[in-house]
Parts: sequence; C-alpha cells; structure tokens
Amino acid sequence: MQTEQSEHVVYGRNAVLELIQKKPESVEKIYFQFNTAHPKLKEIVITARRLKLVTGKARLDKLNQIAGTTKHQGVCALISTVSFYSLDDILSAPRNTFPLLVVLQGLEDPHNVGAIIRTAEAAAADAVVLIEGRGAPVNAAVHKASAGALSHMRLCKVKSLVRTLEYLRERHFRVYAADMDAELNYTETDLKGPTVLVLGAEGSGLSPEAMKHCDSTVRIPVAGCVESLNVSVTAGILLYEAMRQRLS
Repeated sequence: MQTEQSEHVVYGRNAVLELIQKKPESVEKIYFQFNTAHPKLKEIVITARRLKLVTGKARLDKLNQIAGTTKHQGVCALISTVSFYSLDDILSAPRNTFPLLVVLQGLEDPHNVGAIIRTAEAAAADAVVLIEGRGAPVNAAVHKASAGALSHMRLCKVKSLVRTLEYLRERHFRVYAADMDAELNYTETDLKGPTVLVLGAEGSGLSPEAMKHCDSTVRIPVAGCVESLNVSVTAGILLYEAMRQRLS
C-alpha cells in the first residue's frame, strides 16, 4: 500500500492508523470521508478522538486533492514538518531581556496564522504559541502566508490555554487580550516587561474562560464604519506597539 504522496501527507487506512499510534504528535489534522462505516476507519476515528487529534470530514474530491491520488481509502493525515518547542524551552532561552509571546486561540484561517507569524518575527517576538486541537494546522498555506518567517519564528504547542496563562502569570508575565469594548487604549498599556498578547478566533474572539486569566484587555480605536479589525491586523498593531515601547 502507498503511504506517502509527499512529506506532508499520509493516506490509507493502515498507514494513518500506524502513524497516529506511533507518532501522534506529528499529526496536524486527519480528514475522513463522510461515510466511516469501514471497521478500520472507525478504529482510526476512535483512536484519533482518544488522542485528541484534530479531525474533519471531507468529500471524495477533497480527499483526492489532498492525497494526490484516488487510492486514499477514505482517510488522509496532514503531517507537520515544523519543529515545535516546549514552553520551558522558550522561557529558558528567551531572545529578549523581557520575553514577548503571542498566543493564538482557535484561529481557523491559515493565512491569518501565517501573517501573524510573519509579523511576530519582524517585531522580534520570542515565540508564537498554539493550542493543540484548536485552529488551523501549520500547513503549506501557513508557510506561504508567513513569507519565510516560519523558518525563523519559534512555535510552541500547549494543551491548555488557561493553564498556560496561569503558568506564565506565575512567572511574572503580563497577559493582554484585544477587546473592542475594553476601556484601556492599546497605547496606554505597558508592554515593556515580560508580555503575552492573546488573540482569539476570527468572529468569536477569545473565550470567556481565557478572558478571566488575562491581566487586562485593550482596545484598538476604530474611526470608520467597520466594527472590528482582522485578527492579523490587530496582532500587527499590538506587536509593533510593543516593539516601539521597547526601543524607546
């Protein structure tokens, strides 16, 4: 049986099952056909859910496109070729005297994720932190949108956003989230010390539970007719304000 169409995709029932059993940490997302009646596909679904891997259903033409073949047997797995750091790795070797982290919760658009990674690298952030099982996989679209920055920016994956924010606050980080209803203007915020910028998903924003673990929310004024900014634009404004303050 064929197992790989490229270094980014594994397809076929036996190949995908072996992959998630032996190297689940390398899997970004698993796509199944809509009908998963086959016993092996059911086993893959059960195993993936037990391991809390990101899964999704796809039509036959989509699976053909992902695998590059019609011989995928109803399942394809996207593999990350990116090396992820642990949070302790990041904190033990910060790039700045006062680390600057960007945390993303559930961003679904890979172009937004890539754009934020690009801006974070340009603004000398220490790392971009992603939540396991939430948001877009770090795939070719993210690579392209980052315009090469993914090769230079350290990425970190964590299991729980809330526990991560608690952990960072215990280590004297100040945690800020963007909120259009916040009273504090982003330019009035002290971003010079150890700082975490938390950004929520497109449309829904940051979860209420995560908001409770932020030190403060900040707003970016909008003078035109639109109600809010794209999340990657918001990230860029906050990151460059942090860089401005740190260089002043």
